[in-house]
Amino acid sequence: MKSSVKIRKIDSYDPALLDLAIKDFLDSNRSSKLSKAKRVLIKTNALGAYAPERAVTTHPAVLEALIKYLLAKGKDVWLGDSPGGSLGFNHVFETCGYTALAEKYPIKLVNLSTSGTRELISDGYPLRVSDAIWRCGAVINVAKYKTHSLMAFTGALKNLYGLVPGMVKTEYHKEYPDTKSFASMLVALYLATRSRITYSIIDGIVGMEGAGPAAGNPRSFGLLFGSSSIPALDLVASRIMGFRINDIPYLFDALHKDGILPSSVWIPTSFRGYRIEDAQIMTAKLSSDALKFVPRFAAKSFKKIYDTRPMVGPQCQKCGVCVKGCPVKAIAWQEDGYPLIDPGMCIKCMCCHELCPYQKIEIKQSWLVKTLERFS
Repeated sequence: MKSSVKIRKIDSYDPALLDLAIKDFLDSNRSSKLSKAKRVLIKTNALGAYAPERAVTTHPAVLEALIKYLLAKGKDVWLGDSPGGSLGFNHVFETCGYTALAEKYPIKLVNLSTSGTRELISDGYPLRVSDAIWRCGAVINVAKYKTHSLMAFTGALKNLYGLVPGMVKTEYHKEYPDTKSFASMLVALYLATRSRITYSIIDGIVGMEGAGPAAGNPRSFGLLFGSSSIPALDLVASRIMGFRINDIPYLFDALHKDGILPSSVWIPTSFRGYRIEDAQIMTAKLSSDALKFVPRFAAKSFKKIYDTRPMVGPQCQKCGVCVKGCPVKAIAWQEDGYPLIDPGMCIKCMCCHELCPYQKIEIKQSWLVKTLERFS
């Protein structure tokens, strides 16, 4: 199967440039689903209550260009997501800059946590998915270009996790706590929803490197990606950031399920061989690299010395998001008023690190991790 990925070099969120890029992406899409659809859901990345300049969530300027395009085509436009953690939907969407879009344009903001659910079995995994994607004729998936503490990279496929409503996401982190099982669940989620996703876009104009997806460093990558194939899109975008296929736990399986050969994915000639050489991805990719060469019988012992785990930083704001959001209740309030993570109960899903609105959950690394990172 041959897939194509479009890439635009855009150095700022300039409305005119974004309008041209979105028009180019969607006009070239051969699917008739978008042209026939009366209602279109834009599935954004609204991980939490983060201002656009934090580069955690999809920038509203990208969404605005997409909204204008769809409204000009006479579509009924919904903009939705299921934010993580315990923060309210309205607060998250207002902080992300999405409420302002609904005030400016005749669109509907949709909380995917309260829009009804469908229970599905996909690739052996029981899943609960927001019913909103079946109430729209087309879905456009708009992700953010970031590293990820659990999956190494978060792009278009990981963004589908927002289709899982509310605290069900917390249940899945508890049920699938390790990288491999969580990645397999994500692939199952992709298989269950791929027929509903018409097109996907990754906002990499300003993305995140380092300790993503929420506590890393904003970085001007100057890239906007688009494709009708989610695995192909993630393949190209992650490769440009410096990752290999096997660095991303879900990527090979997703490509295989769609019958996509990496060598068959078309990209613009000007981006062949293009790489962001100095992207800070080493923390995200080291663990998957190191464990490849460890015999299975020694893996458990190795993990004790090759360890990364979350810890509450000294500048904690005592907001309680981590306490409420921990899927295994490994974080509890102490007498001094600060939360504390129990290392014996922690499953290292990094939900607390991902959800902390103040980026005060730090990643503690063992001496081996620090040494490998220093010399990599």
